[in-house]
Amino acid sequence: MEIENPSGRRGRGRPRQFDRQEALETALVLFQARGYEGTSIADLTDAMGVTATSLYGAFQSKEALFEEAVALYQQRDGAFAAEALERSGTVQTAIRTLLTQAAKHYAASGRAGGCFISLGLLSCGPDHHAIAQRMTARRIAAREAIKARLDRGKSEGELPETSDTQALAAFYAATLQGLSVQARDGASERDLRAIVDLALIPLCT
Repeated sequence: MEIENPSGRRGRGRPRQFDRQEALETALVLFQARGYEGTSIADLTDAMGVTATSLYGAFQSKEALFEEAVALYQQRDGAFAAEALERSGTVQTAIRTLLTQAAKHYAASGRAGGCFISLGLLSCGPDHHAIAQRMTARRIAAREAIKARLDRGKSEGELPETSDTQALAAFYAATLQGLSVQARDGASERDLRAIVDLALIPLCT
């Protein structure tokens, strides 16, 4: 954001300061709420209170700004997923923690519902195909992380030898995506927890 100097007067020839981190966080809020294509440069500059020149000077392009916003989301808001899968305990505990934390985060008040990686860019015009592919790759990586945890649980005897970890990983990835859509449509954490309880049944058999 641009900040006036303490005196309230701008020094001659001195540009107003640009808070890059605050601008990035503002962009993340907009991209989460409206998606990539639904957020224009004018939307971003209006929300940040800066000029397009300042925005491009700091982030080079809308695409680059979006990628930084995704990275911020994964590092901060989405960090619970990796933490759940890496925690000690059984695979059942890890998956339960993953899904219950998702329910909590996706339904949190004060933000657009759901997961930014799931909802930020699902379909787009041909000009943005490369961005969509990167988002797809992130969703696939999330599914593979779940599979790796299930494989570990299977090797440690926590799951039956007949368990299809690839199918289970796809199921839990789909569950997370479904929770995300339900949250965006206004579902409460309690609503999402009811879905989580049903989704955990395959790990209890």
